[in-house]
Amino acid sequence: MARASAPSYRVVTHVMRTLSARILVGFVLLTLYFGWFAATIVWNLREVEDEASLILRGYVPLALASANLVQREEDLRGYLDQGLQDASIRTITSWRKKRDQELSKIRTLVPSPGAPVNSDGQAASEVARHMPKTSQQVGELNQLVADTEPFYGALLAALPVRIPAKSDPGFQAAYEALDPPHKRAYDAWQKLRDLERLVSIKVAEIQENSQRRAALTKDRLADNERTILMRAIYLGIGAVLFGLVVSAWLVITLRPLRRLREGARRIAAGDYGKRIPETGPTEIAHLAREFNSMGRAVQEREEEKLRAARLAMVGKMAAQIAHEVRNPLSSIGLNTELLEDELGDSASEARELCRAIHAEVNRLTEVTETYLGLRGGKPKLARESLNAIIDDLVDFVRNDLATRSVSLATELDPDDPTGHVDANQIRQCLINLVRNAADAVSENGGGRVILRTRAERDRVEIEVEDDGVGIADELLPRLFDPFFSTKEGGNGLGLALTQQIISDHGGEIHVASRVGSGTTFTLSVPIA
Repeated sequence: MARASAPSYRVVTHVMRTLSARILVGFVLLTLYFGWFAATIVWNLREVEDEASLILRGYVPLALASANLVQREEDLRGYLDQGLQDASIRTITSWRKKRDQELSKIRTLVPSPGAPVNSDGQAASEVARHMPKTSQQVGELNQLVADTEPFYGALLAALPVRIPAKSDPGFQAAYEALDPPHKRAYDAWQKLRDLERLVSIKVAEIQENSQRRAALTKDRLADNERTILMRAIYLGIGAVLFGLVVSAWLVITLRPLRRLREGARRIAAGDYGKRIPETGPTEIAHLAREFNSMGRAVQEREEEKLRAARLAMVGKMAAQIAHEVRNPLSSIGLNTELLEDELGDSASEARELCRAIHAEVNRLTEVTETYLGLRGGKPKLARESLNAIIDDLVDFVRNDLATRSVSLATELDPDDPTGHVDANQIRQCLINLVRNAADAVSENGGGRVILRTRAERDRVEIEVEDDGVGIADELLPRLFDPFFSTKEGGNGLGLALTQQIISDHGGEIHVASRVGSGTTFTLSVPIA
């Protein structure tokens, strides 16, 4: 069971990480709580309604009917106790009828066990269910009343009868003188007095039970009313507190949105380096991840714009400097050569100075050409073999690198990938990278530089790898900034120019390095 429940638990946990699921669960819980609250109140009100209906349709009519029955039974029994001298069939029949009418009401309200249910059967059955003792007493009362029927028949068959009381000395003689019908009437009268006394007792018990039950139900109804009131108050307070808890939970769940808003404000203010935590519900985490990606993209774009602006500014400055410096440098170089020709063989020191001047002029000319290259220009794209470009480059620089104890090797793609490139500009980029690699290897006293090519889907990649001193991690982000250089005496323009050329080709350049192990530059340009 534990293994079977583990995937379900993971699914539930994953679902609960989503913002929509948390909001849905919060509202479902709140709805269920209010539904339970409403159902509880309705159920309690239904109970109160049932009890009130039982009182109004059962206990109260039963108490009134039992009170009337007591009165009618007292009247009938009192009439019988007066004696038979003034008795009449009409009077006895009238009192019996009134008593039986009230008893019929009792039977209607509380049917005896096994009795048929009448028109108001629901209320009667409810009263009988809640008052089983009274129902039993009604059954006994019905039996007592039924027992009186034959005696009333014998009594009413021989009225009137005049006979002394039992305490009178002449009672026995008068009783013996009665004919059989009157004697049966007298005996029935005596028996009826005893039975009606029992009926009176039973009716009094029914009245007492009905009044007591009505009072208890009334008290319970009052208690239920107070209970419903207090329960409604407590449940209402609980509903408010539960709603506050759910609302607070949702506020906490939505709190990461504030981080997104603050991050958007920082980016709008130009602070592109800040990143927001990629935590919270799944949607918020995804949104934060995309937001950070956007921030990085915007930062890279702004850095690229800044770098391009710097290069453009340097290009304009280079054009001015070249215009002002190239002609004087050419004149100085030419005049230096003429001066060297005029010197005799004995002026060795002067010749050495002229050669030094000429060397410096050449160096300054080279620097000027480098600055002029920053102005760049749109590449003249054509279908070119990258392997051929590298082969020509290797032939050109191999001997120069060999003098510095640097070996140059190639690992070219045998499929000879072709790119949509400007061959001269790509050659210039590779020369810069190979010379930088050779400088890094020379610092170790010698080593190896490898050039590779390979086709990757819609790109051709060129790698320049060396086993030189490497570059520290904190310097890598600044390598392509203009005027930043890790070499002593470097002008910091070679890599900036290389990145600009690759960017103009619609490509990318990446660098990976480890101090003491070497560096790898990777150029990526569109495939032809």
